[in-house]
Amino acid sequence: MKTFTRLVAAAATVAALAAPAHAELKNITIGTNPSGSTFFLLGGGLAKLFQEELGIRSTAQPQGGSSVYLPMVDVGEMTLGISSNIDAGMAYRGEFAYPQAVDGLRAIGRIWLLPYAYVTRADTGIETMEDLRGKRVMGDMPTNVALTQINKAMLKSAGLSPDDVDFMRSGGLIDGINAVVQGRADATPVATSMPALTETHASTPLRIISDGQAGTDAFYGAEVPGVRTMVQAPSERRPYVVGDTPVVVYDTLVVTSDAQTADDVYKIVKTMHENWERLQQDYPPMRSVGKDAVPMVDPTIPYHEGAIRYYKEVGLWSDAHEAHHAKF
Repeated sequence: MKTFTRLVAAAATVAALAAPAHAELKNITIGTNPSGSTFFLLGGGLAKLFQEELGIRSTAQPQGGSSVYLPMVDVGEMTLGISSNIDAGMAYRGEFAYPQAVDGLRAIGRIWLLPYAYVTRADTGIETMEDLRGKRVMGDMPTNVALTQINKAMLKSAGLSPDDVDFMRSGGLIDGINAVVQGRADATPVATSMPALTETHASTPLRIISDGQAGTDAFYGAEVPGVRTMVQAPSERRPYVVGDTPVVVYDTLVVTSDAQTADDVYKIVKTMHENWERLQQDYPPMRSVGKDAVPMVDPTIPYHEGAIRYYKEVGLWSDAHEAHHAKF
């Protein structure tokens, strides 16, 4: 059953619905997190690719968070969206801040393995998640319910709850970084590869906070399915990582709607996948996903039929993909 939001949008766009069902795609809009975020960087990169290769006007459209634009993708107001695998699944199932199932969402492929952690100013003395007790922590994100759940789970890995800290409302990852720099908060969650972190660290030294002692794959699998653990190694590109630091990690998807035609989605997926090495060269976060791993086996939402057609054509749709997809 389609959501009430979808029905309202459909009623408001009767003229558009009267157009031919297989009308040629005229433009591509990509929902992303705010300007300065990695989601916006990746969305802009995809838009540039589609514009150049398909000759279709393509733009990244930043919003407050994926919880804002996933319903817009669902009803066809945006062609695509960048979303965590976790948030896409919550939306599809109608959990947490989604009062009704955003059940028209469909996966296109995985584009980024996203390392995620809390960050603080280097001069605070905060090094581990346990050190956050009693501190001001940006973590309540109304525009991204999946991140809010991960933020709470990271605290829980240190035996903390939101009541054990000053769990502050955040307008997004960039807003949180600004709050830490300005002294309005002691810590905030970030994607550890965000360009904004490197830029900020140059003037205000930062430090990634080590995950809590209880943080294991089993722990996060029970708390927020889809989240895993990894060790973030220091590097010249990430000077704010001090020593091998345990953090969490999850998958990032490009999503669309079942309202998009199979032919259009096939064209989009083919263009993205055939130019994957070029995208990886220009946009480093995409280097975390190998070309053959773009069609991940177990997304939290179904694949679009146009994507399935392409992945079958190139031999990347396996029995495991088929078995997982059948569960939907």
